[in-house]
Amino acid sequence: MAVSPINIARVSQNLQTNFVLSSLRRTQRDLFLAQTQIATGRSFVTPSENPIAAGRALDFSQALARQEQFVANVQYGDSLLAAADSALSELNSLLVDASSIASQNVSNLTGADERLSEAEVVAAIRRQVQSVANRRFNGRYIFGGRSTVSLPFIDALGGVAYVGDLGFLRTRVDTHQTAQISTPGNEVFGGLSRSVQGGVDLTPVLRETVRLDALNGATGEGIRLGTLVFREGEGEGATTFLVDLSGADTIGDVADRITQAAQDAGASVTASIGERGLVIQSNGPVTIGDRSGGEIAASLGLLVTEPTSGEIGGADLGVRITPQTAVEDLAGGEGIDLEGGLLITNGERTVTVDLSGAKTVQDVLNAINTAGVFVLARINEAGTGIDLYNQVSGSALRIGENGGTTATDLGIRTMSPSTPLSELNAGVGVTAVEGQEDFRITARDGSTVDVNLDGAQTIGDVIDLINAAAEEAGVSVEASLAETGNGIRITDSTSGSGNLSVTLLNASPAAVQLGLLKTVTDPEAALVGDDVRPVRTDGIMDALFQLEQALRNDDTRGITEAADRLDQLRNELVRQQGIVGARSQGITQKRRQIEDAKVVTQRFLSEIQDLDYAEATTKLQQTLTQFQANLQVGSALLNLSLLDFLR
Repeated sequence: MAVSPINIARVSQNLQTNFVLSSLRRTQRDLFLAQTQIATGRSFVTPSENPIAAGRALDFSQALARQEQFVANVQYGDSLLAAADSALSELNSLLVDASSIASQNVSNLTGADERLSEAEVVAAIRRQVQSVANRRFNGRYIFGGRSTVSLPFIDALGGVAYVGDLGFLRTRVDTHQTAQISTPGNEVFGGLSRSVQGGVDLTPVLRETVRLDALNGATGEGIRLGTLVFREGEGEGATTFLVDLSGADTIGDVADRITQAAQDAGASVTASIGERGLVIQSNGPVTIGDRSGGEIAASLGLLVTEPTSGEIGGADLGVRITPQTAVEDLAGGEGIDLEGGLLITNGERTVTVDLSGAKTVQDVLNAINTAGVFVLARINEAGTGIDLYNQVSGSALRIGENGGTTATDLGIRTMSPSTPLSELNAGVGVTAVEGQEDFRITARDGSTVDVNLDGAQTIGDVIDLINAAAEEAGVSVEASLAETGNGIRITDSTSGSGNLSVTLLNASPAAVQLGLLKTVTDPEAALVGDDVRPVRTDGIMDALFQLEQALRNDDTRGITEAADRLDQLRNELVRQQGIVGARSQGITQKRRQIEDAKVVTQRFLSEIQDLDYAEATTKLQQTLTQFQANLQVGSALLNLSLLDFLR
């Protein structure tokens, strides 16, 4: 390395001194940088030394940090899935034991005492299953869904309630990709019943205040915003105007903007809110489109390609129920009877839910969800009604009226006119004797009504057939649904002093399966059938409760049904294990991909910022030599005087 010339004649002593010091400082700085590079192992210490390389190194460092976090996420997810798989394997073993007990006790040769003893074993298995369901990994509950800090399964109402979340835990495994790493307990253990649906369409009426994001749109794909193009009239005298819908929040905003834009353009077009959609009025022929091929206008039900006069539109925009929907707007604005309230029974607990003060759907949901009977109420996915779920395994849920029509109006009555007979008696249904009468109603005056259930598909069909048979027989009895609770209610208007009763005919079990095989001695009372549509969870714990109860009751048929359920649930469990295994394999493969990418990133980062030690050592030696030379030459130069020139 060259040594800076410092022996300059005819300069002042001060200038010479400054020049020498500057050269020394520069060399010292180079020496410091060389020493720092060797100490740190980096080719540059500060970004200013190599801005381009520093920028690239920063990008690769950030990418490497993300990849390291992704690896940590994947490792946690893989461990969580492994813990879940282990729990499911243990669960499968417990189900094998329970199925074996059920199979051994199906035979009539097994005594009641033996079955009672086996019931205790099943109860112990059930408790072990609950323990598996509440298993934790790394301090978090495996089967709690997204709620991992509290027990997902708790003892409640004589059964076991699932109070965990219904969602899935997901972890980020790439910048734009997440992976599912958990399964909520309601899917593995069947912690929720099937939803209670009464077949009632609660679609709200369209109001000006309805938000656009609460509409399915005329095409079923939501409302698209943009600019509508209106053309009123034909030929050279036609008026064309644009309607900018950007920023519109409610359907009322859309109508107002259309009307205002038409007024500004001098057109006669007006927009209003119909029962289900927008309605356009015009004095002249109108076409309506937009600048996106008609998608915006079509979503609003306003696409008109041929000139049309008069009233246009009105297409159903598919109003969805939201938590803020007013109760008075439900069912197309017909409203709901909230005065009677709901009568909800789950297991041995019965509560009356007062909805008289409810103003919005959220008020209704809150009242049901906080009633203390472990019932989950939420808006269905289609946004057309309310679904209810039983959260308790080992307990039967019944939702009936409390003297009004609230449950029926909301579509959540467990036994309604639209209830299929196939869903009664836990799916056993109702068996009618084809071509013959199935049961007989005997009125208090001794007159009888024989009822044939051929063709009946729903509870409503049964009620209609009973009333038709009574009318044909000329007997003053009438069937309806119970005013309080559930069940078919038969009233007797005859003047006799006998009993009102229902008896079997032709060995048909229909009266038993409908809960009507009864006798009423009170002359003022109606015959009210049992609620034969209990809503139960369809899962492992409920099946174990059923098996335990059947063993205690020495019920061979119940044991057989429980055994069949357990066999089906074991097959479902195998499927769940397969899903967990597939997720584990997928996340393991992703881990390999991330680690491979991490190696590549580290290599690129090393090429940019890591030091070439051979080159750096040579540079250090050269800089040190230069520094020593500067010291020697500078010392000699600064010691010169006039006498040195005179010698």
